[in-house]
Amino acid sequence: MTAQPTLPKGIEIVPRKFSFRDLDSVPKYWFGGNKGITHLENTFSILIPPGERFFIQSVRNYADRVEDPEFAKLVQAFIQQEGHHTRAHHDFNRHFASHGIGVEREEAYAARVMERAARWLPKKIQLGITVFFEHLTATGAHMLFAAPEIAREIHPEALRFWRWHAAEELEHKAVAFDLLRQVGGGYVTRMVSALIGILWFAPAFAIMARRMIREDPVPATDEMRAQAKAIDALARKLQTPLLLAYFKPSFHPWQQRDEAFLAEFYASPEIA
Repeated sequence: MTAQPTLPKGIEIVPRKFSFRDLDSVPKYWFGGNKGITHLENTFSILIPPGERFFIQSVRNYADRVEDPEFAKLVQAFIQQEGHHTRAHHDFNRHFASHGIGVEREEAYAARVMERAARWLPKKIQLGITVFFEHLTATGAHMLFAAPEIAREIHPEALRFWRWHAAEELEHKAVAFDLLRQVGGGYVTRMVSALIGILWFAPAFAIMARRMIREDPVPATDEMRAQAKAIDALARKLQTPLLLAYFKPSFHPWQQRDEAFLAEFYASPEIA
């Protein structure tokens, strides 16, 4: 029998609806005024609504196997948080569509990719892919809190939005992992799912990002390229050890201690 999952002391999974205060103030290049980085982040944002629907369904496929009532509450809170993320990112995506970005086309493409995965892949592999991508998003969330020099590059309203999302990703980062373990998905399932997830979704991400960057008539400057290289170098330094930790047989999401970041978020006025 697998031990029942628990949250670290002081951590709760709390579904919070997000409301933009001034979405119209967010500029086209909201990440440091940098065309390339902003479009990469926009690609991620466009993938989130269909991706979250995929994650929710992969968890619901096994929700009836959860016998512990406390863990069942965590599963339901995970589903509610992901639902709120879907709606908030849809609003965010609609906003940068107003800057002439082909959001509807990319949303339709992303939805087709996710729908094929949900239709063709075995359910346990779908849950394993969710586990792997929850690790990726939690790693990115960790970086947002751990690297204030990166956070300072983000427009304040966009930063408030991404910090909200990041905090909730850290709160529920172990739910799908613990569910997979409870339904018999071990190390091999995690590794096979990660490989399939990379092969299935990385090309789609690259296609979407390349289209948006190529179709944007504003040329990238040398300053933009230098800024992107600096941010990429810092991100690799912070994220690489965390990403590689996933491939250890003994890995568990809460081995990466994010409690201090969540305590900071809980104390901030942005959730008041």
